[in-house]
Amino acid sequence: MRTLIRIVRHRGHALATALACIAACMAPVAGRAEVPRYEVTVPLKGNTPEDRAAGMAEAVRAVAVRASGKREAAGNPAISGANPAKYVQRYSTTADQMLKVGFDGRAIEELLQQAGLPLWPAERPVTVIDAPVTDRAAVESVAQWRGLPIEWGEGASASTRRAVLVGVPSGSEFAWTFTHDGRTKETRGSAETGIHLAADTLAARYAPASTRSSSSLTLRVDGMDDLADYSGLLACLRELSLVRGVEVESLDGTVLTLRVVVRGDRELLGRIVALDGRLQPGSRGAEEGAAAVDFVFAP
Repeated sequence: MRTLIRIVRHRGHALATALACIAACMAPVAGRAEVPRYEVTVPLKGNTPEDRAAGMAEAVRAVAVRASGKREAAGNPAISGANPAKYVQRYSTTADQMLKVGFDGRAIEELLQQAGLPLWPAERPVTVIDAPVTDRAAVESVAQWRGLPIEWGEGASASTRRAVLVGVPSGSEFAWTFTHDGRTKETRGSAETGIHLAADTLAARYAPASTRSSSSLTLRVDGMDDLADYSGLLACLRELSLVRGVEVESLDGTVLTLRVVVRGDRELLGRIVALDGRLQPGSRGAEEGAAAVDFVFAP
């Protein structure tokens, strides 16, 4: 293994290519919910061409909300005025009068940019709901529209769950408390209000303004003890929906230096990888310089 390290230290493209091939063959590691941002289902009023056209327009508005995390995206002039034919890849209708539409992801990202909207990466915390809600189907429908993965649970604890939404009945409403990553938000309202509280809070954290453009980052990652670590790290990064490119630059001992292009910035990348846990925070910030690392790979 030491010989391998000496070869890579000077931008060993042959090894980088081999690692990329290995990484491409590896199965993704579970650990976070991935929302299908560019697939939506909307109701159809009828079977006429006009009904289908109206459904397609509604689907564009719905995908903008799901992909950006912003409720107001549906009313954005660039979104409401978009021609669905430019973005739809496939569609089908169901027996219960629903229209299922799949969109071109890159085209939708460009549309969001034109509209001045952010992009919410596909990797999203699962929100565990602890509330005596009678109409769960209605809540699940709103969560689906917002692109919020949810689970129903009782006695959910913020210390063991990444995101928890607790609703305490108060008259005809609920007193809602949402907790994630050590932060708490509260509001009062209907069951749907609780879903919006969770989605708005998470979107504010994981869909910042920086996602309107891309950044090229130099990352130093420690923990490269063998070939499995190299290939595992590349697979981990290439799985991320905000990553647009990964290039191996050098290897020095157990520290791998990479050039990574992301939709967003370094801070957002850190937040997203924290949802998975395989990349732990490194020493950058505490000790800048040659010895500093951004992450430590711990599969």
